[in-house]
Amino acid sequence: MEDHRLKAFCLAVEMKSFSKAAEARFMTQSAISHLVKKLEDELGVQLFIRKGKTVIPTSAGKLFYEHAKGILEQFKKMENDLYALMQKVKGTLSIGADITAATHLFPQVFYSFSKDYPEVKVALSVSSAERIINDLQEGKIEVGIIEGPLRKSAVFAEQIAEDEIVIIASDDNPLAERKTVSSQDLVSQTFIMPEAGSGMRELIDGFLLRMGVDLEGLKVSMTLGNPELIVQMVQSGIGISFVSKWSVFRAIKDGSIKLLNVPGKKLRRKFYLVSLGKESSTLVARKFREFIKGYRFFIPF
Repeated sequence: MEDHRLKAFCLAVEMKSFSKAAEARFMTQSAISHLVKKLEDELGVQLFIRKGKTVIPTSAGKLFYEHAKGILEQFKKMENDLYALMQKVKGTLSIGADITAATHLFPQVFYSFSKDYPEVKVALSVSSAERIINDLQEGKIEVGIIEGPLRKSAVFAEQIAEDEIVIIASDDNPLAERKTVSSQDLVSQTFIMPEAGSGMRELIDGFLLRMGVDLEGLKVSMTLGNPELIVQMVQSGIGISFVSKWSVFRAIKDGSIKLLNVPGKKLRRKFYLVSLGKESSTLVARKFREFIKGYRFFIPF
């Protein structure tokens, strides 16, 4: 239960664009504009200043936004309270996930979860672990799925899955034919790396340091934040990289990517379900937490 005009208005404020708000709501831009115009006519005030494709809330628009957000939250709370009273698992699950979890873990678990709870709708946002924790603390999402290692945080974390990070090269890379590779072999290569400061990059840097690799001496030709794009760049022969097994599964199957084996060295990371406490505030979130903690994730190879 919600006023669609309020939802459209709030999205336009947050995205500073009618067209982007329309995409998020699966509506046309003209439909969003019409909803906002009806609000302005009904209230008798201008809510936005239009500057090309950008829209900026007026002082009245900013005030209206604060009230509209509160009303929408109350709608959501009322629904959740009623469904909890009836023990009915129905409503919206607001969840955040980092890109690997959203691409490879979440589709697995939600396919099964939706069969058990078909009346649950999911609002999934994909962002960094830092942003997910902030969204939890600000009440924008109920649960999150992020990769470790976790820094000290006020959120409650429970391990739900483990992932192995592998070293990959294109099928025509000279190292691809070797049964094993050494740290010296790796240093001779050009790398494509995750973004500096990311959890994945810190994990890789620590792994290389333990191998005795001088990070300053590495040849890094490119940094990317998208694991799928990293795989594509490695396929093209630009360099070697570290990626999740999930990210490279298809490329390994078709033979365009080869795994490089460093004897006795395994790089693993954990995925965590994060929330503000041991007990979620809504029945939907509680059922999802119970479900995912007992779920057995598919391991690629």
